[in-house]
Amino acid sequence: MAIRSLPLVSAAGAPAAPEVNPLWRSLEEQLRGGPDAADARAEFAVGADLPPDATSRRTFVQLLGASAALAGLSGCVSKTREQMLPFIKQPEGHVAGKALHYATASFLGGHAMGLLVTSHDGRPTKIEGNPDHPSSRGGTGLIDQAQLLSLYDPARAAVVKEKGKDKSQRAFLGAQLARAAELKKTEGAGLRFLMEPTSSPLLGGLRERLRAEFPKAKFYAWSPLASDGATEAYEAAFGSAIDVRHDLAGAAVIASLDEDFLSGFPGTLGLQRDFAKGREPGHEMNRLYVIEPGLTPTGGTADHRAMAKPSELPALALGLLGRVARLSKAAALAKFTDLNPSVGAQAKFLDALAADLVKHAGRCAVLAGARQPAAVHLAAIAINAGLGNAGKTVSYAKSVLLDAESGPRGLAQLAAEIKGGKVDTLFITANNPVYSAPADLEFEKLLKTVPNAVYLGAYEDETAPAVTWFVPAAHLMEQWGDGRALDGTVTFAQPLIAPLFNGLGPAELLSSLLGEGEKGGLALLKAHWEKAAQGSATTTWEKWLSDGFAAGTATPGAEQPKLDALPAELLKKTGPAAQGLEVFFAVDHKVYDGRFGNNAWLQEVPHPVTRLSWDNAALLAPATAKRLGLEQGAVIDLKVKEGATERSIRSAVLVQPGQAQDTVQLNLGYGRRGAGETIALAVGRDVNPARTTGNFWSAANAVVLPVGHEHKLVTTQEHHTMDGRAIALQTTLEALEKKEIEHISKLNGPLPTMYEGAHAYPGFKWAMAIDLNSCTGCNACALACQAENNISVVGKEQVGKSREMHWLRVDRYYIGNEDAPEMIVQPVMCLHCENAPCEYVCPVNATVHSEEGLNVMVYNRCVGTRYCSNNCPYKVRRFNFFSYTSNYTDVEKMVMNPDVTVRARGVMEKCTYCVQRIERVRIDTRVAGKDIKDGDIVTACQQACPSQAITFGSLHDPDSKVSKRHADPRRYDLLHDLGTRPRTAYLARVKNLNPELA
Repeated sequence: MAIRSLPLVSAAGAPAAPEVNPLWRSLEEQLRGGPDAADARAEFAVGADLPPDATSRRTFVQLLGASAALAGLSGCVSKTREQMLPFIKQPEGHVAGKALHYATASFLGGHAMGLLVTSHDGRPTKIEGNPDHPSSRGGTGLIDQAQLLSLYDPARAAVVKEKGKDKSQRAFLGAQLARAAELKKTEGAGLRFLMEPTSSPLLGGLRERLRAEFPKAKFYAWSPLASDGATEAYEAAFGSAIDVRHDLAGAAVIASLDEDFLSGFPGTLGLQRDFAKGREPGHEMNRLYVIEPGLTPTGGTADHRAMAKPSELPALALGLLGRVARLSKAAALAKFTDLNPSVGAQAKFLDALAADLVKHAGRCAVLAGARQPAAVHLAAIAINAGLGNAGKTVSYAKSVLLDAESGPRGLAQLAAEIKGGKVDTLFITANNPVYSAPADLEFEKLLKTVPNAVYLGAYEDETAPAVTWFVPAAHLMEQWGDGRALDGTVTFAQPLIAPLFNGLGPAELLSSLLGEGEKGGLALLKAHWEKAAQGSATTTWEKWLSDGFAAGTATPGAEQPKLDALPAELLKKTGPAAQGLEVFFAVDHKVYDGRFGNNAWLQEVPHPVTRLSWDNAALLAPATAKRLGLEQGAVIDLKVKEGATERSIRSAVLVQPGQAQDTVQLNLGYGRRGAGETIALAVGRDVNPARTTGNFWSAANAVVLPVGHEHKLVTTQEHHTMDGRAIALQTTLEALEKKEIEHISKLNGPLPTMYEGAHAYPGFKWAMAIDLNSCTGCNACALACQAENNISVVGKEQVGKSREMHWLRVDRYYIGNEDAPEMIVQPVMCLHCENAPCEYVCPVNATVHSEEGLNVMVYNRCVGTRYCSNNCPYKVRRFNFFSYTSNYTDVEKMVMNPDVTVRARGVMEKCTYCVQRIERVRIDTRVAGKDIKDGDIVTACQQACPSQAITFGSLHDPDSKVSKRHADPRRYDLLHDLGTRPRTAYLARVKNLNPELA
């Protein structure tokens, strides 16, 4: 695969060779002649204007319609114990149909994250971050936004089943009470629990009560995303399980050892906010180094990035520790000065990084990724402690998780007990362990041998047929619960809607063995916490629910590592780098561990790096693909050996720039086999059969065998081209300080125009600014826009024809050659041009300019000529080729925001700057007799952004944040040479390069 290399930008950020555009989107584009090739400029992909045939139309409908109607299910289950009642006394100022906001929480990954849910008359319609909660601080991630669609998924399980036959909840609770009586006779000797990782004080209290009733029972936790390496390292360094807390706002230098902390995953939102604060250009701007095997949002944001195979990372981490020890001469690091493993070509990178860390001792941070072995985590702990970062940029606290060990080691112990006939009753609240368990455990086969296995699951997935009792799980917005944030803050979840599918929460499931299964989550939660209220139960409880958390309950992070006691054998577990092809597994940014496989919003939004939609693939570096004779879409059999056992999976190849050579990245969570009649069944390949307890995160000596046919992978990066002009710009901190950014600063200001004169805006002059220096491409803004504006899902086939409906897209570009490119991302939505090309070509005046500068759509005028889309240089207008929402069930329709029109077939649509939010604030301020102030109006994308890269406000206010950003020296207008005068301005990205590596 001969790919022409492109030049890097110069130190000033200007193209080193102006005749070649330094930004490129994909390897396929390069093969066709680069972004200037004729077919690269086409608005739509080939065939996008052709109607689908009958077969593909049926396929499309199947993707949207997840199941049959829900009629008849109510007779199979018991009624809800807790009533969702209308107002007895209407809240002051509330008007029917007006949105209310309630605090609640999610507990993905075990730690609590505060949420604020918008509800219209008892129907949740939008999820935001709780601005007062320490974990979210108002931001949300991709998955958090999409939880709303999962709530209204008609494919969710709705009926309790015993060995596949429908039963009532009452029958289930009665059976468990009888089982508990039998278990008491043996003190629970055969009773086991396999739990989702949790920090819930309520579940902790229930577990203590269960231990008192059944002293011989055992609890295990399971997560396919857990790390035995981290557990081993913290036990060695601290003597107990530890939660690591980072404060990156004060970190001048940050080193990531395969830790994707800018991904938007649960637990990373605070890190994104802190990191973005430190990216403000200036003397104190932070610098980020990343070492990783595959390109991630964090690696794409890095000032300096190094690639390494998984087997090379331990040596690199210990090599960094040895260099830091020798340079710093800190007494705490004296025992590590002789660490000097072979690091090959990365020696210069490590030398510069070590010197930078030592220079900024006490103001730096080293982060280790969850999938790394103990040696990497110990290296990070030692460097942070030795340089005095502990208590400043990093702190350590005793873990708030009930079971700190939730990786394969604990699950293997449970499997051994089942195999030995020691398990009579097993309660499972962990998500779908049959699907995600290491292949060598043969967990499905073992689970079928347990006489009384109970599984709480949202779907009838792979685990459901293997158990005795299957119990539908309540959605997080249908249940009461609690948990602790990473800093220990007690956080509460409250139901926003009565259970749509008669689900139970984990607390209700556990309480069934205590004879309290019919109490309900509210009674259990209040009973647990009434002592903590100290005599003011009602007042305190209402305050907690209103805030969403109990203030002042954070736990101290004052634990100190025992560096002198670190076992030398853990630090020597590096060995030579493996030869041949290495496979490594990655958490998917969209479907997580597979539990969100049926969420169409997540399936359709493009992956933040690969831009892949509705699929996963085997990612190979361009040089590796060329050596193996593979091209994009080629189907391969990937074989991995462990001892005498060979395991094989089949996948399609995606050639990924920035991937370490001789590695294959496999994203988890696809290729589902269960889950009933759901969209997840038709999407991607299951890679779990290649995972074992010994090869949990990576495997060496893999073999690739071409199958001989191709699979169509749909990526969106080449859709909606902007004709190869200056698009996503960057410069360096040095160039910015020397004011050598003419190539950026000249891209704003007036140009000659044929328009008669500027628009007059007597009231407000709405505008937006997007700081590329803060944006990490996590896609939270895109999902927030979709949820807020009732944007349709169209399915893989239509996405392949460039017909996706997202109003906001996040483009990803590469800079440099395909082996080690830089990456830059750019959110693009309607820019609300002053001189909007779309407006004067519309024959029915459907797209018009408002008196406040918005480019608005009058949907009932639009006749679908698509002239406006053809004339839009930014390609941000979307056309409804079909009536995408006409087949929604009544439950699916509940996801719609009533403040926004649901568009029909033949209508054009696009970003409106969330005009409904503007009008909502305008009405509220008029009623209150106040003026609209800067910050009162927050668009959906702005509110969701964890790094606060998006700003909105009026340019008439010179003190507004958006005015200040529009006046920033880094400001430029997208496609400025066209004279459209966009109201959305961009701020160029700034890289803080180390002179030793520049």
